[in-house]
Amino acid sequence: MEVESVLRESDRVSAMEKVRGLADAGDVAGLDKALYHVSVDVGGDWAFDGGQLVQLLRNMPTTGRVSLLTRMTESLEETAVHAPDRCRGLASLIVLVARGLSAEELAPWREPLLDCAAAEMSFWEGWRLTCLVEVERAAGRSLPDAVIATIRRSALTSLDPGELGVLAPTFTQPVLNPGEPWAERVIADLAGAAPAWHALVAHALTASGSRPTGKWQRLGSTLLADAGPVEARRAITSWLAHAGEPRTTPVRSFHRKGTAHFELDPFNAPALRGLAALLALTPAHPQSAATLADLVEAALIRLPGIGLRSPKLASAAVHALTRLGDDDAYTELRRLASAVQYRPTLKAINTALAQRPAPPDRVASDRTCARPGGI
Repeated sequence: MEVESVLRESDRVSAMEKVRGLADAGDVAGLDKALYHVSVDVGGDWAFDGGQLVQLLRNMPTTGRVSLLTRMTESLEETAVHAPDRCRGLASLIVLVARGLSAEELAPWREPLLDCAAAEMSFWEGWRLTCLVEVERAAGRSLPDAVIATIRRSALTSLDPGELGVLAPTFTQPVLNPGEPWAERVIADLAGAAPAWHALVAHALTASGSRPTGKWQRLGSTLLADAGPVEARRAITSWLAHAGEPRTTPVRSFHRKGTAHFELDPFNAPALRGLAALLALTPAHPQSAATLADLVEAALIRLPGIGLRSPKLASAAVHALTRLGDDDAYTELRRLASAVQYRPTLKAINTALAQRPAPPDRVASDRTCARPGGI
């Protein structure tokens, strides 16, 4: 009765005969359409017939089987637009049909997908990537870092991310997405580093917004103390010094505006804001102020056809300069006040300058209690 409620016996036999005929003929376009309709009828449950249909498809010659995988994966783009609720069932079938094929046998399907993923800032729809991840994991293979980076970005920015929102967090390495000079320096410096440094960068990634909460700052101060405040300052300034540089591996812009040389990686962006906030908690130093001021300007680079690179990052860097609060920081803020044209950022700079606290000889400084190491 349960099977009949999904697909009547006569309809099941008819569907199987149609699929078998199309498979024997090698008609992958016809198979793609037929399997879509079967998926609708069975609600994406490919165990509806005890696995007979899946086994029939697996018995196809390898070339035809791989051609079917390619056709079905390409069709997911249109399905994601017009019937997104159908994607899960079709994606499951793709994984089932691919099972048992080697990387070499899958190459005509797999390699173009890997190359395409590595070359994109983000996919508008995430189902093709979802299939790729599940097929690779089912085969026990690891994905290239550049593909993991696109998976993470697509999970954050896709119009229909599929199940990438669940899959992306399971990739814990690399800690940041490669492709940006500053991030690649972080990745390189963390190789073999003490756990305290990994914890510090992981904390930076949790920054949400341009003004960190008191709780976030307190934990940040503890982590800085573990890593060494002076050493952390030196490392963070060396990393942020490269935030204004173009990508080392350009990808196609998510905004369809050509090649993305300066667009910020949306997965890495919170870490930039977090590192700026952490730098403001380290012992005052002229290089800290200069680095944060440069970060403001790097964030306000105007990208053709897109707009400002990241006003949110500019705001975070201004807030960090204000939090730093020494003479060097206010010197940089005054310089920025005459250089910045973006009104919201300029307003934040002018507000910081207008609200500068009185010198330490008139008002007690809270720097000792706010910064690790009693500085």
